[in-house]
Amino acid sequence: MQPAPVRPRELRAALPAFALGLAVLACDDPRAPAPPASTSAATPPGADSAAPAPSAAATPAATEAAKRDMPPRPIPIGSSGPIQPSAPAEQQMMAIQYTLAMVSPGSTDPLVDKAYLEGILPKLAVAVRTADKGKTPPNPVKATKGNRKIEVDMGKGCTERTPSNLLAQRAGSSLKDAYDAGILVVSCHDDRWECHQSTRDPSDVLCHAAPRR
Repeated sequence: MQPAPVRPRELRAALPAFALGLAVLACDDPRAPAPPASTSAATPPGADSAAPAPSAAATPAATEAAKRDMPPRPIPIGSSGPIQPSAPAEQQMMAIQYTLAMVSPGSTDPLVDKAYLEGILPKLAVAVRTADKGKTPPNPVKATKGNRKIEVDMGKGCTERTPSNLLAQRAGSSLKDAYDAGILVVSCHDDRWECHQSTRDPSDVLCHAAPRR
């Protein structure tokens, strides 16, 4: 099943809010560079000092992800960005489309395992309070998008590695475990950035400017 298409009217409605957040960050960080060419050069400020989790081998989920009819990605897969406040409007719209498609279930994706979800949410809440480099918001972890996405809010320190590190190093789980339980995306969101980690493909991470209001 292909992800539900995003209508132009919906994109036009979503873009102003997305662009407003980018504009706010642009004022805070006028030196924000153009989108870097590699993940190692693109780590957002306040990068997580923990060693990255070991790279996952190719899985059936990753193979299926390659077959999915995804919308164009604003940057090549394997690079997380981040998409900067100064990015062209077209690139920002592509980021909106792509992150929506990441969390859209396909016909071969597993059903949500509520027992896994109920068990992992409190573990991630403890994990983020331990890893956070800032002040952790109240109730920092929640399931959204029909329980297909886990969102982790933190004060500071969200990078492209944070979602997988929180699962693997601090919560005793993994991206594969999350995918097998029907979770398609695990994201982190701090005072500047939001990073969306696909569980179908460990190399598919997309970060963009998203200052918390």
